This record gives sequence, C-alpha cells and structure tokens, in this order.
Amino acid sequence: MKIGVLGSGQLGQMMCLEAIPLGYGFYSFSPDSNSPSEKVGAKVTIAPYESHKELKTFLDKVDVLSFEFENIPKTTLEYLGEQTVVKVFPPPKALIIAQDRYLEKSHFRKLGFRTAEFFHLTKKTSQIEVAIEFPWIIKTLRFGYDGKGQVKIKNKSEYETFLTSAFPSEASEYLIEEVIPFQKEISIILTRFQNGDIVCYGAVENEHKDHILDLSIFPARIPVSLNLEAIEMASKLAESLHYVGTMGVEFFLKDNTLYLNEFAPRPHNTGHYTQDCQSFSQFYLHVQAITGKLPPTDVRPKPTLMKNILGNAYEESLNNANELLKDDRYRLHLYAKEDAKPGRKMGHMNFKGNLEEVNPLFHEL
Repeated sequence: MKIGVLGSGQLGQMMCLEAIPLGYGFYSFSPDSNSPSEKVGAKVTIAPYESHKELKTFLDKVDVLSFEFENIPKTTLEYLGEQTVVKVFPPPKALIIAQDRYLEKSHFRKLGFRTAEFFHLTKKTSQIEVAIEFPWIIKTLRFGYDGKGQVKIKNKSEYETFLTSAFPSEASEYLIEEVIPFQKEISIILTRFQNGDIVCYGAVENEHKDHILDLSIFPARIPVSLNLEAIEMASKLAESLHYVGTMGVEFFLKDNTLYLNEFAPRPHNTGHYTQDCQSFSQFYLHVQAITGKLPPTDVRPKPTLMKNILGNAYEESLNNANELLKDDRYRLHLYAKEDAKPGRKMGHMNFKGNLEEVNPLFHEL
C-alpha cells in the first residue's frame, strides 16, 4: 500500500519512519524541497497545494491520503472531499473546521463543551459592542500557530487602536477570545480507527515558553476524574467529525474545570513523548488507522517527558543533549532542518521516567 501525505515537515518525517519499516510506500506533496520527510526516504512531489493538476497526478500514485499539516487551502480541501480516486483520512471537513477558529469554537459549543467566550470580528461586526470582559486575545481567524497572528488586548482603548488597522481588506476576520487564567494546559492524543474504535493515551501536561511548547509531562498531574472527562470529550469530538487517524486535543484547566481550547487534525507536538513511552507511538497508530488496520489490544504507556529543542541556541542544546545521551533513558529526535532559527522547532528529546528523576541539563535544551 502507498501512503500519500500533504506536507513534508517533521510530522511527515516521523510518519515516514514508522511507515517504511512496515512495508508501506510513503509519498509527500508540498511546496518545500530538501524537506525533513524527503531526508528519510519519502518520495516527494514539490508543487503548490493550490495546484489541483499536480495534486491529481499525485493522487494517482497513492492508495490513501493523509495530512501532517492542517493549513491547506480551503479550495484544495474541498477538491479532496469531492474526488473519488483515493480515501482521505482524516476527512477534509475536519481540517476546514480546525483551521477556522470561529468554526472550531462553534463546533465545540454545538457538542456542549465549555470554551472561552468568543466573538467573530469582521468589519461589519466591529460596530457591535463586545460583551466579553477584558483582557482578550484577538486572533487571526485562520493560519496562526505558536503565538503567531494574535495580540492581547487589555482595555477598550487598546481595542479601538487595534481597529484602526484591523481591516486592510473587507475579507479580514478575527476571533476575540476571553483570556482564561488557567492553572494547567493539558492535551489528549487519540487515534480513531476506521471501525470506530479509539485508542487514547490519557492526558499529557504541557508547559510553554513564548507561546511555543517547551515541555510535556506524561501522565498529566491531574485527578483521575478530570483525565477521564478529557478523554470522553476528545473521543466525542473525534466521533462527531467521523475522524480517522491521530489527533491532538488541547484543554485549559481552571478551578477543576476543563475548557476545550483547540484541536489539531494530525499527530501533535504534545504527543511526541509517545515515541519513547515503551508502548506504541502516535505516528505508528496513525499509519495503522489510515491503512485500515485494527487497533492494538494493549496500549499502556509509561511515564515520559518531552522537551522541544528550538533553534535559539542550537549548538549549545546539542552539546547538552549529547551529554544526556550517556544515560540510556534519554532519546534524541532531530528533524534534519536546514537552518536553525530562533523559535524554530529543530527536534525534541524524550526521557523515559518521571519529572523528579530528570537531569537539570534536560531543562536547558
């Protein structure tokens, strides 16, 4: 069987590393050359996502299509939803919802989930009084990540200043969100299979620096009841989308209450610990799900930590990582990206154990 993936970054790379040893052909489609996926054996098509002609040729090469990158143009997703050449997992509609913050939050509310209060801001609705207490986060409606495309608004004066330059075109749209003063952020990584079965690892606890994921701690340090509630909510979301594959679902925890924040229709950065959790990785489960296999019968991950490695002080981080590798509980995963830039995810390191056991150098990666 031949697997096609839109996107060729590190998530595609890690899918490829699971797929090829299982005997699958692995093909990636993206506008990027010399990509992380290409460097580990993916057969690449370099073309814009908007090129339906190139995409049709690509689809003729593969048996199933998936994604490692959700910011695919909506017209392309609609085209994929209408074609009958290959099966597409997850369904393109899931990506259309995930990449539009208003559609996403509205979908959560329809399912009865608690979220931050929100308001859809357009040039037309900018004349309406927003009934949300300050402070706010104003986010571009689509294509923002790692803190990009958002600004914090503390009062009405700052909002009025924002509006003076908010609408360079009639099409400009934003989502205003209530700021939730949360105690923890957690996420659920789950895989839904074609027969409807769901495999879930349980909650992982996440810490950020400068809006970018820094550290993930599994299992999350939360009550069992909240862990089960988060799993139930994430599973209900996956079922509502007729989802197939691995997904990440993020929650805020405030006063013992879960607020659903967002979901990613693909394997997720907060699930990278699964590569070394002494069970199955999120990428393995994704490959098995989209190719029609049944879920494994025994998924029991052990305590694991994941630390992102950014391009900010990359050489120093690698020196620290090599020192840590003297202890075989540490595992290093580098993405083979060409240039180390500040804020760019260059790799991650996992530790097989609990937070209390970790070497202080781990926190300096």
